[in-house]
Amino acid sequence: MENVIKENDKGQVINKLYLSNLNDESNDSDNLRKIIEKFLHENQHFGICPGCNRPNTFRNWCKECYSKKFQQNFGNWTSGNEQIDKFIKESQLNARNWSELLEWIPYNRLRNIKYLAQGGFSTVYKAIWLDGKVRHWDYEKQGWNRSAYKIDEQYYEDASNSQIKNPLKIDEKYGYPIVLKSLNDSSNLNEDFLNEWKLHLQCHYEAFLNGTLLIPIIGITQDPDTLNYMIVLQFADGSLRNNLLIKKYNPNDKFENLDGISSQLQAIHKLNLVYGDLHNGNILHIAYYLYVSDLGLCRPDNQPNIKNEIYGVIPYIAPEVLRGKPYTKASDIYSFGIIMWEMTSGVPAFHNIPHDINLCLNICRGDRPEIIEGTMPEYVELMKRCWDNDPEKRPTANELRVIFTEWKEKYPIEEDEEKRIPIPENEQEIIYHPKSCYTSRKFDYSARLNEILLRDELSDKIVITDNKNDNNVAISKNLDELDDCIIKSIKRDLDELDELDDCTIKRIKRD
Repeated sequence: MENVIKENDKGQVINKLYLSNLNDESNDSDNLRKIIEKFLHENQHFGICPGCNRPNTFRNWCKECYSKKFQQNFGNWTSGNEQIDKFIKESQLNARNWSELLEWIPYNRLRNIKYLAQGGFSTVYKAIWLDGKVRHWDYEKQGWNRSAYKIDEQYYEDASNSQIKNPLKIDEKYGYPIVLKSLNDSSNLNEDFLNEWKLHLQCHYEAFLNGTLLIPIIGITQDPDTLNYMIVLQFADGSLRNNLLIKKYNPNDKFENLDGISSQLQAIHKLNLVYGDLHNGNILHIAYYLYVSDLGLCRPDNQPNIKNEIYGVIPYIAPEVLRGKPYTKASDIYSFGIIMWEMTSGVPAFHNIPHDINLCLNICRGDRPEIIEGTMPEYVELMKRCWDNDPEKRPTANELRVIFTEWKEKYPIEEDEEKRIPIPENEQEIIYHPKSCYTSRKFDYSARLNEILLRDELSDKIVITDNKNDNNVAISKNLDELDDCIIKSIKRDLDELDELDDCTIKRIKRD
């Protein structure tokens, strides 16, 4: 995908427009989008359409002409679901480039369907799509030019595996690698269920104007056995989690990669949305670059948590969210800070301890991963700002973009494979604690966390003397202002302490 951006100098032009407007809050997303679209149109940046002689909306792509061609084909396919048909048709009528286009993909055109992983809300597979993704209209052949590559011999060997569904046939020579995301209990999709993917397309285009991309959605299919619908996505060679050690040993990667992620976050925040689930499993790795995926928990900024339920991966959740406050743009930045640390360490944050209420408590009390020796001081300072306990002290995505754009120019990524540093053979395997968890899940610790943390705060206001004969408890005057039930709870706790050796007690310590 990065090559698509680099094929033309669109990225450089758009970056200049964006960077010149980053710190001007008066330039909202709609205005900036219009400025960029007008620039591209007036300068014929993507050439002229041979069909209508008007400026293309992307290289070899004319929205006006192509939408008519897709519309002419509407009667030749159906998903069997009215809402899905509507969603796909709308994308085809409005696609300004190939990455915004969705298709209904018949399941019988997929080969070598193989299980990859179980996510929090879906099951992930990889497969080959025999037809390949639409790139542009071929005016000479009067048909769609599609991306389909010669299939590697390994795929034919894999086809004999009994765990493979729809095995590749020997006479099938070309295909396009994809990822399938099977949505749990999705046989009866409704329009609300499709909101994630509508948001994805919206954010994807905003990122496109920002000189980057989210992971593209290619289409939708349906498993005939389970009847679950499956989102078809661009294939990636794993997630950031699988590639952290590569980033550790090629340290300049992080500047390019974090510039990309901050740019993608910036695009989402420009729409007044929050990502809400940023972690190393939701960032996909293609070649040397990273792309955000899975906007299932994306929502409007500061939207209250539904039924006080919190979803996410604990090491990446901001302390204020752990305590029950809504996800915000600032909470996304906290997650970004944790990812910054992982890029220097080569391991997921807090991988060697249980992901439970104790970790939540420690995060709320200010515990963070230990800074890796030798990390660039300016990088450390920015990272600490990102994961500050106070959301108001965290930088914005705009500020991060400016900083990482400068750093990636100063410390360019190494793309020459011969010069890149491989992971040493003696590198120790990452051992995860059996109670660590890196898939998004629901948890309801907030009430208990707040109760314990409130006691933390109160304990600082209570002094217990060490006189055995006089268990004199001096309680701060501030207690008078507290709710009676809280005071009773404190006194009950203090009564239990009477059985202990008073001389060893200087104060009530934190739980």
